[in-house]
Amino acid sequence: MPKKSGAKRPRPAASRTKAAASASAVRGLERRLARLTAAWKTERQRHGRQVSALRRAADRRLTSMFKEIAALRHHEARAEALGRLLAERDTALATQAERIARLETLLRTPTHLG
Repeated sequence: MPKKSGAKRPRPAASRTKAAASASAVRGLERRLARLTAAWKTERQRHGRQVSALRRAADRRLTSMFKEIAALRHHEARAEALGRLLAERDTALATQAERIARLETLLRTPTHLG
């Protein structure tokens, strides 16, 4: 029987089965790839939310620390101001004590009226 040009030769049954199995395997891999891609996107979004939450928590802690530092500096400034006031008071009291001592000395010394 002469061979016709352009006519397709029928495939053997084993060849069709392999082709169908190969196409089925490709579709299975494509489905698995789609599932894995979706899972990866979901995980990436979840990780992004986690990172954002951690950043917000760190920002809150940092803000709290700055407020605490500001309060401590305020208390330190008040303590220094009170220290200066006490030093001024001690100086004034020492000056008054010396003046009182001089006046008492003058009162005790007999004056000669002459």
